[in-house]
Amino acid sequence: MSQTLRAVGSILAGATFAVTVAACGQSEPVDPETQRALDSVLSDADFPTGYSVVKLGKDDEKAISEQLDDSRKDAKVTPAACESGDDVPDSAETGNVVASDGESTLSQSVVASSVDAEALAAAVTGECARVRVEVTTGAASGTIVDITHDDVTTPSIDGHRGVVFRQVSTAPGDGSERHQLLIGRVPVDDYLVTVQAVDADGSAPDRPAFDATLTAAVRKVADAR
Repeated sequence: MSQTLRAVGSILAGATFAVTVAACGQSEPVDPETQRALDSVLSDADFPTGYSVVKLGKDDEKAISEQLDDSRKDAKVTPAACESGDDVPDSAETGNVVASDGESTLSQSVVASSVDAEALAAAVTGECARVRVEVTTGAASGTIVDITHDDVTTPSIDGHRGVVFRQVSTAPGDGSERHQLLIGRVPVDDYLVTVQAVDADGSAPDRPAFDATLTAAVRKVADAR
């Protein structure tokens, strides 16, 4: 899913879980590629002090996933070149976890992917630094979200280069619907590691906690060979 459409999801889900859902236990055998993604999920001990992993039931996970999927279908993105044609990763093949500390939330996801750092940076710079998304189907049909990507950097973590940026999402005409996210996306051995930080009140997320979590997430995937 593109960063643009993830931002829409964060507003629709109240930004509480930063557009991800906690991983549930797998009862059926999975292939080694998927197993590595699932094994790379951070634990309580991997998150900064004060953060605790949030457990969601299967019904909660399904409801959030369906809501985000509905918001993505037939969404109109301007400029059109910034719309992603990629399919949404299957939740059963994605390692996900969410941790919270009061109003602050950190999330991590890991999925098999061949995307590179250059493509990740291009998706949030140039003409895609500012985009507008209109949801055209589902319960949120008619919702318009303006998205700005700034403070874009391309850091290297233990030799793995990715992209880190701040994303501000607003609903035109409603100042209360403004959300700030810190997002880091790093390719590691044919996997894409994504970490997001958000505060429920829309204020600037905890940058030190975000940086520590992104580093831990990259290292966990690299060590899961």
